[in-house]
Amino acid sequence: MIIDTKKHENRYEARNNVNYFFRVFSCGLKILVLFSVLLTFNFSYAVTVAPAKIEFNVNPGEEIKFSIYTRNDSEVATYLYSVVKGFTEDEAGTKIWVEDAPEIEWVKIPEKVSAPPGEMIEVPVTISVPQDAPPGGHFLAIGFGTAPAKQKGSGIAIGVNVLSLVYINVSGNRIDKISVSEFNDKKVYFSFPVKFAYKIKNEGNTYVRPTGDIEISNIFGRLVANLKVNERELQILPGKEKVLENEWKTNFAFGPYKAKFNIYYGLNQSQNLVFNYWFFMFPIKAIIIAFALIIFVFFILPRLVRKYNEYIIRKAMQTKKQS
Repeated sequence: MIIDTKKHENRYEARNNVNYFFRVFSCGLKILVLFSVLLTFNFSYAVTVAPAKIEFNVNPGEEIKFSIYTRNDSEVATYLYSVVKGFTEDEAGTKIWVEDAPEIEWVKIPEKVSAPPGEMIEVPVTISVPQDAPPGGHFLAIGFGTAPAKQKGSGIAIGVNVLSLVYINVSGNRIDKISVSEFNDKKVYFSFPVKFAYKIKNEGNTYVRPTGDIEISNIFGRLVANLKVNERELQILPGKEKVLENEWKTNFAFGPYKAKFNIYYGLNQSQNLVFNYWFFMFPIKAIIIAFALIIFVFFILPRLVRKYNEYIIRKAMQTKKQS
């Protein structure tokens, strides 16, 4: 008996094609249904949390009680879920969330709140500082999100989180110390603005917020400008560095100038860092214009006037001869 293997192969291939078609069709149908659901329901939740930043000075063993306010800014009622994290930051000031910070255990906050649309809700928060808490700065981010907190081994929680930054200074052996680790020491400026860029390093054990001013005076000691240090009120966490910047603009300046930096920091801004920076202003464009005006006034203009006078005299003489 002869078996037509080619015929069997064709049947097998046709059956596979049909199965493949139904798998593709089923997958496409599921995607279509999911897309329809996404269009049917509005998942665009927005959350507001206030205040944006809170600061506390406490002793070990003390308890901090305060409130955080949150609002569901979507159009439907929902639950908002509390979020607590530690944080640090990079040189640019970008926050880096720390999911396993020990300070998280200090915080007591409701796990979730029922949030009608548009209503501001007051949520009580308690932070219990341990008796053996290390002195210095501790940093928490507390707020609310639209999804429950991720549980260990349960995958990723997808949602919108809005957090309030909480800065805690624990008393004890507090160390306030800063230094200038880098400075833009350009000595000669040919145009404005004069840019001051200086990197402040926090060598203490708590955060600092440098303040102060930069006094700019000319060679005769006359004050010509006063600039504010750290106008953005940036904090610098322990062991971190941040670049602070200032600009000086004016209509004209020439010669040597001194910039005196008075930087205050620490508890009640009671400590200060003072240093001077000398630079020379040589506004080349203004000098070129002034030089061109001098040449014109003292050399070119007299010749033009003389030639004009000669022309007038010559014209008058020609007129007299004709008459």
